[in-house]
Amino acid sequence: MDPQAYVDARWHALLRAAVDLGVPEEDAPALVRGVLAAQRRRIRRAEDPDPLVHAALAGAVRGPRPARRRPPWRVVAGTLGALAVVVAAVAVTRPDRPPTDHLDPDQVPSVFGYSERAARDLLAGLGLEVRVQPIRACEVAGRALGSDPQRGAAYRPGDSITLYSAVPASITCLTDYQRRATAWQLVDLAAGRGSGPVFADRVLVYTEVGAPTVLTRDQASDPAAWAQTGVLDDLLRAVSGVLLTAERPPTYAVPAVRIVPAAEGLGSCVPPQPSVADSGDAFAVLVLAPSRSGCPLRLEVYREDGAVDAVALYAGSS
Repeated sequence: MDPQAYVDARWHALLRAAVDLGVPEEDAPALVRGVLAAQRRRIRRAEDPDPLVHAALAGAVRGPRPARRRPPWRVVAGTLGALAVVVAAVAVTRPDRPPTDHLDPDQVPSVFGYSERAARDLLAGLGLEVRVQPIRACEVAGRALGSDPQRGAAYRPGDSITLYSAVPASITCLTDYQRRATAWQLVDLAAGRGSGPVFADRVLVYTEVGAPTVLTRDQASDPAAWAQTGVLDDLLRAVSGVLLTAERPPTYAVPAVRIVPAAEGLGSCVPPQPSVADSGDAFAVLVLAPSRSGCPLRLEVYREDGAVDAVALYAGSS
């Protein structure tokens, strides 16, 4: 079977299979892509590549099988011969200190929440040679999906790194495309990497306490004007966290962003209350912590004629 035809037909199913095997959603595209590249020749020779690809995918998630036990003399000889190489490799590839829930300057940073351009600038600024690889995903076009080596890996200036950038797979896989694009524009505004979405002439900013803050359109496009509300600071903090899930090799989970109707989830993490703005276009941006525990940060967004005229923040807890 033609490998590209197989990828076009089965990409989303393979992503779901990887997630079902326990791979974090944000890491699934890179893993699936690697498996497909390794199995390309076998896919071409197979009439139905599904069984072999799924087996390879499961094997990649489980990792290599333990090697057969060798005679003691071979173990000793191999150990003595490779000891110096192993020690040198560990010194280069592993940090001298145990990894923590914080990425150090000598570790590849997380690009979650970045656009392709911003992520490319970030990595290039660290002295890395960046190659951008577009991949199909249910994500807004041009958003960074991850990297290889992945976040947390040790690096040196001059090393090569592949940055994965989203190309929407189809118009049906992301039915909330425009709302998700607005959410990412707000994240970019919070990080100082963009001017945000289209704002109305007057924008009401609600927090959990006090009266709303009123911003003009120009003020809404300036992160400094939001400072007194704390909304952008909380949003940036929510999307910037990482969580160490394995030490060897260092593996980190990142937050997740979900788009839901504005009325969804009220009464559990958010007290039920009427809408804060009279708008027929309202949705909520949920930022789930890397641990996926606690209440997510919730940012309700209200739009009129495509322009954001109100936001309401519920900070959540992790």
